Amino acid sequence: MAAMQSARDDETKHHDQQVESAQGEVWPNAITETDAPEKGDVAQRTDRHGLVLIPQPSHFKDDPLNWPQWFKWVVLLQVSFLAFLGPFNSAVVNPALVPLTKLFHVPVTDGPYQTTTVIVAVGVAPLFWTPLANVYGRRPIYILSTLIGIAATIGSGAAKSWSTLLVARAFSGIGMGSAMSIGVATVNDIFFLHERGTKMGIWTVFLTNGPHVAPVIGGYLAQRAGVRWCYYLPAIITGAAFVVMIFCFPETLFSRSPENLAKHKERTYTQMLFNFRSNALLDRKLTLRSFIRPFEMLRYPSVTLTFVYYIVSFAFSSILPAVTVAILFTKIYHFDTGIIGLMLGLPLLVGSALGEFLSGPLSDWFVYRYAKTHGGHRKPEARLPAILASLLLCPAGIIIYGVCLQRKTHWMGPVAGMAISSFGLQLVTTVCYAYCSDCYKPQSGEIGSLYNFGRQVWAFPLGFYALPMANKITIEWAWITLALLMALTSLGVVVLMFKGEKWRVKLGQPQFHKDI
Repeated sequence: MAAMQSARDDETKHHDQQVESAQGEVWPNAITETDAPEKGDVAQRTDRHGLVLIPQPSHFKDDPLNWPQWFKWVVLLQVSFLAFLGPFNSAVVNPALVPLTKLFHVPVTDGPYQTTTVIVAVGVAPLFWTPLANVYGRRPIYILSTLIGIAATIGSGAAKSWSTLLVARAFSGIGMGSAMSIGVATVNDIFFLHERGTKMGIWTVFLTNGPHVAPVIGGYLAQRAGVRWCYYLPAIITGAAFVVMIFCFPETLFSRSPENLAKHKERTYTQMLFNFRSNALLDRKLTLRSFIRPFEMLRYPSVTLTFVYYIVSFAFSSILPAVTVAILFTKIYHFDTGIIGLMLGLPLLVGSALGEFLSGPLSDWFVYRYAKTHGGHRKPEARLPAILASLLLCPAGIIIYGVCLQRKTHWMGPVAGMAISSFGLQLVTTVCYAYCSDCYKPQSGEIGSLYNFGRQVWAFPLGFYALPMANKITIEWAWITLALLMALTSLGVVVLMFKGEKWRVKLGQPQFHKDI
């Protein structure tokens, strides 16, 4: 911990001025997520551009905002990788659904059920994990949920009957779903507002690409080692991540209320790992209302309009290829399992990675540019212009994908369409998550659960209607219809650019978790 403090001092000494209260105990906590600094504020810490840091860190070394930058990256990469493992574990077997159904002697049409079982479980489970994480801390929930995920994934590989496999897959989704929701809150725990675009972008690119990397590995893995290894390998990788987490992932939940800071006793690194009851947890209680609070956030247009655009974009830009590529590319291009895995994974992976190079840093730049010209005031809506390219790219990519398949062009045509749509989706994902975190940072755990629930539930039925719809009106017109629906939902984000600030001020801030 001494090394952590030394690194922090070196990093911030050029602008770090500590001013204690009359009792010499706590930092001033004068500003909120969207407040501009007032002239009367004294000695507030600033970033390298001279803008006031939001939120203001305390003077305690175990405050996650005071951790050295290298250690924040260690935690960020763990959180991101855990978010990656959720969809990765569920999708490794996707290119091998035909041999899987043969192994269990069930109709091939039943194969997607094991994937949809995980999708539903991943969507619902965080509604329970998030309230627990807000009361008992992030770390114990990560530990418990990851253990459940490892055990259930091993059980999936060892299953002897189809019904046993489905039950194991449900528990795998329950376990691996936590990082896909509370990861948002964890990133916000350790980074300042001006860093969130880039750092949230890293988390979202891992989250988005879990199901993209999986089939690249899964197709050849099933061919060479057998379909059961599509479960055993993810369990082994998750187990390795769990071991690292035990020693390198301290608690990140930290209260910034003056009352709790006054009672806070600084913890050593060992205590941060094994003493879960931090200052943020002293007066927290779990209630029935805790489990419905994600849905309470829908009363805020900043959440609702981005939520609708995100879940529709995710379903049609990511899940639509996942549930159609294997069947359509086999029928039109006669590819085998391994090649299908590449066709499904690589264009989505490349498009998403390239999208992240633009989305996170660009959205942070928009916020910085606005703050420099408005007296240091950081308005969340200043981040939204970074999403504008997605309004064209996501629908265009889907249309290219469908038209090329319908007209049986070279396979590069639909692959290019998937990559373009995936590029746009990364803009949507990063900017929407970061924007909502700027608006309602204390409630970012609930927003993450809401996003996750909507994403999974909206995507769940896609496998049941996409191909039947294409068979009825052709692939070309089916995909054009879905693209137009996505374009329609994007209009809400455009409205937020002009009305978002007015609506936020009128509705005020939620009255729970205000100390985070």
